[in-house]
This record gives sequence, C-alpha cells and structure tokens, in this order.
Amino acid sequence: MKTLVKLHNNMFYLSELVLFTTCILLTQYSVQGYIYSCNTTAPCGCSQNEVNINSRIVGGEIAASHSWAWAVSLRVSSIGHFCGGTIISPHYILTAAHCLERISLSRIDVTAAVGTDTLYDTEGQRVLASKIYMHPRWNTVTKENDIAILKLKKAISFGGSNIAKLCLPAISGFDATNFPSPDTNLVAIGWGSMESDGPTSDVLRQVTVQSVSNQVRKCSNSINNVDLQFCAAVDGGGKDTCQGDSGGPLMYYSSVYQQWMIAGITSYGQGCGLSGYAGIYTRASVYISWIKQIVGKDGVVIAGENSASIG
Repeated sequence: MKTLVKLHNNMFYLSELVLFTTCILLTQYSVQGYIYSCNTTAPCGCSQNEVNINSRIVGGEIAASHSWAWAVSLRVSSIGHFCGGTIISPHYILTAAHCLERISLSRIDVTAAVGTDTLYDTEGQRVLASKIYMHPRWNTVTKENDIAILKLKKAISFGGSNIAKLCLPAISGFDATNFPSPDTNLVAIGWGSMESDGPTSDVLRQVTVQSVSNQVRKCSNSINNVDLQFCAAVDGGGKDTCQGDSGGPLMYYSSVYQQWMIAGITSYGQGCGLSGYAGIYTRASVYISWIKQIVGKDGVVIAGENSASIG
C-alpha cells in the first residue's frame, strides 16, 4: 500500500494515500472482523459508515464503503493519482511535502478527489488546488518536516454522508513528541501497491500496524529525527504502506472521544513490509500550531472539541 520513489541512498518515498489508526474501542465482533463505533455527532473524525477491520488479513484488505470519509486522492491530469492526503477543513488538505516539491500549480492542475473509494469513477467531488504551503524547514535529505498543506480553490461540500474531516490530535507540550507511544495499534489506508513494484489498487484498502520504539533496530536504522518522525510496522513484516500511499494519514482511534485523529503522515521507507524495516511517518502532533497558522479559522478541529456528549 505505498508508492515508492527510489532515492540515491536506496530509501524510498511513499507517494500516495495511507492512513494509520489506533483502534482501542472494539464495540462488536463479527465474522468479517472488528467494527468500531464513533460519535456521529462529532465535527470531525467520524464517518457515517462504520469502520470494519479484520486484522488477520496479511497485507491489508479492502475498506468498507465510505468508512474513511476524509481520504483524499491527489491527482494531476498527466499521470492521475500521485499521492494521498487528508481533509482537515473545507478548504485545506494535509499531505507530505515530498509529494509536492516538484509540483507547480502554474503548470499543473492539482486536483483533490474526495468522497470516493475507487480511483477511476465519477463519484465524489473534484476540487482544484490554488496554493501549496510547504513546511519552511522541510529537509529533502533527512526527510524532516515532511508535511505540506494544499489550499483548494473552493470549499469541499460536506452535505452528504461520504465526506468528513479528520481530527487533529488532542496532544500538546512534551507529549507532542511522544505521540503515538510505542506498540500503539494504527490503521493505514490508501490506494497504494500491495507489494513492492506492484500495481496500485483501484479501491481504497486498509491495514493495521503498530508504532515501533525508535530504539528498535528496524526503526533506528531508518529514522533521522525521533521528535519529528516515528516508525510503524508489524512483527515479522508483511503489513505496511507501499507504492501509492505517501501523504496519507496514519490514524489513531480515541475510545474517550470515539473519534479518529491523525497520528502521522506517510513519508518514506525501505521496500514494502520487509521484516527488518519499519515505515517512517511524520509525527503530526508536533505540527498543530503550524497547521492552525495556515488554516486559521477555516474549520480545523482538535479531537474532543465541540463534540456532543457521547453518553
């Protein structure tokens, strides 16, 4: 599930949609897997359709229809889908800086496709981008600050049940550089490949992984800044983001708020699901102030804010 662009140092960029989620509250178990309830009255982090995850599926599985309402396919007319992203407000999409470093809005129409699970259909909305905000300290060598924001030419319509925005994490201060903690379950979604150098998926897929301590070799051999980045993988490999997943969100599920929130942004890795390596993700929690500075009062929401009582 990730789009990899090979670099001179044999590292790979993950270049499309991937979301990771820590799922704590298991409200129901069926033969299909675990079904996670969310607070449908919340202003973010909840799709109208339930999330159903079978963690036993090696390499991931097809996501239930419209269960990830903030998933975004970023596209250009010449090559189609090139990266993933996340709806964080009506006018703004969160993604990875490396996805956009060679993109010029003056020469290329960047389109955000939202409200769809399938790459090549007419469902959902297509909205052109008007401006790119790259993090000012994005480092192309170390991959630090691999985060960017796309401003859209017009607001996304949230009138239907297929589109929603993802919450920003309710984390601040010292805790921001420690979220998520090691061994947290996370779920990735995207249209990336299911194996290295394989074709991308036409339909949105999901996979459960765990955050990895930066002291573990499969993380320490790839990560460059433990405050700004973190690792995720599974023991023994076999589950990962892959070609086509970069820029997508790595999500955490809060059982307290019954909402999903972004934990990371798919950044880079070595191969797909290799047992000795973990995927590297931008730590979203340390960028909340920067995101708010760009987005302003356009509707970005922290998990737990402005939510009706869960009961």
